[in-house]
Order: sequence, then structure tokens, then C-alpha cells
Amino acid sequence: MRLTIPAAAVGAALMAVTPFHGSLRAQTQQQVDACQGTSNQPPDTVIGGCTALIQSGKYTGHDLSTVFVIRAIAYQHKGDLDRAIKDYDQAIGLDASDATAYYNRGIAYGSKGEWDRAIQSYDQAISHQPNDAAAFRSRGLAYREKKQFDRAIQDLDQAVKLDPNDATTFAYRGSLYLRKGEFDRAIADYDQAVRLKPKDSAAFFNRGAALSGKGEWDRAIADYDQALKLDPKLEGAFYNRGFAFQKLGQLDRAIQDLDQAVALNPNDGAAFSARGSVYQRKGELDRAIEDFSRAIGINAHDATSLYNRALAYSARKQWDAALQDFDRAIELDPNDASAFAYRGVVYQRKGEIDRAIQDLDRAIELDAGLAVALAYRGAAYSTKGDWDRALQDYNRAIEIDPHDAATFYNRGVAHSRKQQWGDAIRDFDRAMELKPNDASAFYNRGLAHRNLGQVDLALQDFSEAIRLDSEDAGAFALRGAIYQRKGNIDHAIQDYDRALQIDPNDVTSLYNRGVAKEQAGDKVGADADIAAARKIDPNIGKP
Repeated sequence: MRLTIPAAAVGAALMAVTPFHGSLRAQTQQQVDACQGTSNQPPDTVIGGCTALIQSGKYTGHDLSTVFVIRAIAYQHKGDLDRAIKDYDQAIGLDASDATAYYNRGIAYGSKGEWDRAIQSYDQAISHQPNDAAAFRSRGLAYREKKQFDRAIQDLDQAVKLDPNDATTFAYRGSLYLRKGEFDRAIADYDQAVRLKPKDSAAFFNRGAALSGKGEWDRAIADYDQALKLDPKLEGAFYNRGFAFQKLGQLDRAIQDLDQAVALNPNDGAAFSARGSVYQRKGELDRAIEDFSRAIGINAHDATSLYNRALAYSARKQWDAALQDFDRAIELDPNDASAFAYRGVVYQRKGEIDRAIQDLDRAIELDAGLAVALAYRGAAYSTKGDWDRALQDYNRAIEIDPHDAATFYNRGVAHSRKQQWGDAIRDFDRAMELKPNDASAFYNRGLAHRNLGQVDLALQDFSEAIRLDSEDAGAFALRGAIYQRKGNIDHAIQDYDRALQIDPNDVTSLYNRGVAKEQAGDKVGADADIAAARKIDPNIGKP
């Protein structure tokens, strides 16, 4: 999920021209006033006045250069960048030392996205006026657009030295440090921006983003709060604060903020996607799917929302719908290892084990450190009974993520299938350390203890499994068998009774209860149970 950082404007204020050396002479004083921009004339009026002065043929050198610069600025204000650039070229041809013409031409080229030409113009401006902070700042922003972040920072460093009271330059440099992941430096710059311009919502917002990058969610929220006080309609602040609340586990507050973000911008697919992720985390899958669908409706190429909707469909066991979304997500981003991994899980749930393994193979090719892919491939190999390959994958998954209870549990099961009881017990021990209330882990460790002849330890484990899951017929049946083995027939019969209440078709418990009843002297009850068991399985209890 992305944090929104508003892009700083690349354009900069145009430099004003220096006054004319002498008095301007033209057909009328009105044309002179128009060209000089007297009384805030509209651009077309300025252009007309300057054109008249140029066509008069009465101006040369610096004065004529100045007229071209004034007209260029007017064209620039109109958005007629090509004509502006031509006029700046004319001005520079007349006065090659005019830093203002170079600087403003750089801005014009930047507005056209011609960053190399913009930089060349700023180079010239700086060579003629080396103490101009604005020229260094604008060249730094041009380098930023070319993604030459280190060179951009060098220029902004110089701009700060020349003008240490310019909040904007600190903010620009902070945004570059933020992009580079140098959060402490970004925060230091935004501190200065906030100090110099305490009413600037963007500075608080971006410092919040930098604090979020460090995982300092409470401090980030405080900055987003301040940004919203200054600008109550700053959608990105609602979005980012919602993201921060989600990270703190405050899901309802996260949804409130994301509701605001969506209300302010109903076409922000990312906000719908983010809110969908919060609903998904709350287990409200219908709402999650609805939000992901809205995000996809806004941007049909949103691979992340397709991936997340697929996960939501998977949680609802709507496997075919999940597959469609994973297919589309992979088509859009064929290098997304997680999408291959979880599509493999869907195939596994559908019983298509070979296709599952193909997807998990691809996920691991793309990201050899993706523990979840290794763990699920291990589970797929387990389903095929290929315990050696399963163990190899579980071993690698645990090396990468030694805190996943499920992988320790599954490796324990694989060791059990290979009758490596000691290894199995150690894995179940670790699984229970990580997930203490897992009834299945106690059950399977009980099996391992039983197979090692450690009946008292097995009895303890089956009892704990029953405490955690009172509907586990198998645990009752196995504990009953241990009670029977220890001669505690009454407890054995009670456990078999409970196992058969849960699963009336448990032929083994039915037969064993018959044997226990015979040991207790209940010949009639014993014969009835054994007969009923042999009606289901004629060979049970026979050599």
C-alpha cells in the first residue's frame, strides 16, 4: 500500500527583468506602459505593446533584449512556450550576459518537459549570476525530474546556503531525501520548512510521510492532524493517516479517514483499495471485495487491487473467482512472486497439485527468499506423499522465517510420516511456542509420544488437545486407547463414548469400546459393539 506524497511543482517564479537603460521611445506612451507591464496589464496587451516597440526599430542592445524578455514572459504566462523560448533566444542573442533570460528560458523548457535544455539554460544563468539561489533550486528540480537525485540535492544544498530562509527549498530537498529513503534527513529538512513556514500544510504532511517511513506512526499522525487543521480538504492526509491508523491496529479509525479520502475524491482508486485492505483485515470480506471492485473499476490495470480481491475471494473459498483475479494480476505484473504463490495455493485447494507446484516453482524463481512459497510448495509435496522434497522446502522456509508456527507444524507432520518421532516432537514443540493454543499440534505431538512409548506424555497432549477442541473425536479415541492400555477402563469407555458421539462411524472406537466393555465384564455390551463394528468392517480386530 502506498503512502501519498504530493509532487512539488517543477515550475518556478519567473524573474523580473531589469529596468531599461534609457527612456523608451515609441509611437505612443501607452505602448511603452503596456510593454513595461504598468498597472498589471493582461498578457495580450503586454505582447502588443512590446511588439510595437520591437517593430519600431528604435531599440538595440540591452534595451531591445529587455523588450524581448518582457514579451517572452507574457507569452509564458499565456502558456505559449515556443514563442516565449524564441523571444528568450532573441534576447540572449542581443545580450549574452542576461542571466534573467537564461533562467526564464530554463523554466519554459521545464514546462515543456525538456529537462536537458532546461538544465543547459540554468547552467548559463548560474555562470552569469553564481549567487542566484533560485537558479540552483530550479536546476535541482530539473535534475530531480531526470531522477538524478544526488545531483539535484547538490544544487538544493547550494540554494540553501545562498538563501537559508527559503522554506520551499528545504521542502524540495526533504522530498528528495524522502524518495531516497533517507528519512532522518528528510525530517530535518521538513523541520526547517515548518519553522520557516508554519502555516504550510504540505510541510507537515510530508514530514508525516517521512515519519511513516520510519514506522513512527504516532508522530506521523500528529503531523497529519496538523496538516488537516491547516487544510481540512487535504485528501492525501486523510489517506496517509488512515494508513497509519491501520498500522497501529486502529482499524475503525483507519476506515473513518479512508471514508473521508473517498468522499473528497471519489475517483481515487488507491483510497478504495486501501479501505478494502482494512475491511479485509477486519474479516469483512464482502465490503473488502466491494472496495477492491471499485478500485478496479477506476483503474482496470490496478494489479494490486486484483491481487487483494483474489485473496478475499480465496478467504471465501470462491476459488474460480480468485483464479480469474490472480490470472489478471499476473498478466499485468508477470514478476509478482506473491501472486504466483497464492495462485498456487488456490490450485492446491482445488486439488490441482501439479499446477500448484508449477506456480510455486515460478514464485520461488522470482523470489528465492519468499518463505510462504516454499512453505506452500512443501505442503503440496506433502499432499503427493513426497516427504523428502516437502522437508527440503520446509527447512528452507524456516531458515528464512523462523517464526511461522504453521511451517514448524507441517514439518513435524512430515517427520511423523517418515517415523522420525524425535524430530517431529521438536517441531511440534516449536509450533506450540509460537501458537500455544493449536489443538492439532498437541494431538500430533501426542501421536509421536505414543509411538515412542511415552504414554504419560501422550496422555497429557491428548488431554490438552481435547481442552482446546472438545469436538476432536480422534483425540478422545486415542486418549481412550491410552487409558485402556494403562488399565483405566472406565475412563477409556467414557472417551470412546464421546468419540462416537462426535463421529458415530468411527469403527475403531466402536470396536475398542467393545473390547473395553469385555474387560469391564460387560459381555452383552461388548458383543454388541464388536458386532456393530464388524458389520462396518468385517476384518477389524482379526489377525
